[in-house]
Amino acid sequence: MSAPLPGDLPRHDVRMDGVYFVRAAADAGCIKALAPGSFSYCFMVRRGRLRLETDFPVTRVFEMGPGDAMAISGLAPHAFRAAGADARPPTAFDLRPMTAADPGREIDVVLGVAPSEALALGSLIMGPAFVGRAEHPDLSRRLWRAVDMLEDEYADEAQIDRNLVIRRLAETMAINYSRRAFADRRSPAQAPLEPPHPQLIASINAFLRAPEQAWTLADLAKAAGMSRTRFAEEFKLVTGQTPARIISRLRLTAVARRIASASLSVEAAAEEAGYSSSAAFVRAFQREFGETPARWRRARASRHDRRTRPSAPRPSRAPVQRKEAP
Repeated sequence: MSAPLPGDLPRHDVRMDGVYFVRAAADAGCIKALAPGSFSYCFMVRRGRLRLETDFPVTRVFEMGPGDAMAISGLAPHAFRAAGADARPPTAFDLRPMTAADPGREIDVVLGVAPSEALALGSLIMGPAFVGRAEHPDLSRRLWRAVDMLEDEYADEAQIDRNLVIRRLAETMAINYSRRAFADRRSPAQAPLEPPHPQLIASINAFLRAPEQAWTLADLAKAAGMSRTRFAEEFKLVTGQTPARIISRLRLTAVARRIASASLSVEAAAEEAGYSSSAAFVRAFQREFGETPARWRRARASRHDRRTRPSAPRPSRAPVQRKEAP
């Protein structure tokens, strides 16, 4: 059998086990947030307009309208604001099954939920992936076609392999979000970034399963079944960054989450992140996130105090009514 062409290699060797889709609704002037936790979310607007504000890993603002879609991590602090919203804390969306009747409210959203620590952390590191109906028409069309097929599956609970089809459709949608993220990381004059070899994916997954280990380039290359030189070249080709840069950011991100939600000293945080001194850790943290660990904790402490770590969001049952995609 001949080797696959580079374009045939998978961007993600990911199984979205447990993924499901619901409908979310809200009123004019609302401030909403998705349940925080180890969830990777697909947020797709059918009706209404919202401004997504998120400050992790960096501050970003996205204006979203009908047909727009976003992939975002539940680990990232965020808020969805409708026009006229004030500064009150966000509340949860009203969730219903995919087959629910349209309540006729100002905001109507299709929401995909993948309960996975690895997926959520990966989405956090990459940052939000925005697919605009006007800006990215091809990707947007593919996502909404998948929603059409998802609605068909949810409408008939007797279909054989129904959950399998839902999972496969979700994985296809994730690949299209990945295409958007990859396109954002290169200029039009640059050659396209290559999709990762399966060995490279295995190495990244090995790190995510045990980020506390003292990983070296040799360890990562061994997990990938590659030489150190080839691994470093392949990694840079796929991510645009060196393995050391990405590993450092993964560790700092994991520690930043703990600093914001737990009583973790700077010394303990430095040790968890693999730094030899607190001073080196503080410098690296400030380069990555734009502020010291102490300021990071103070800025987010009140938000974390208001939020608990919930189970995955689930809707209540409702009457069946189909809707047209944008």
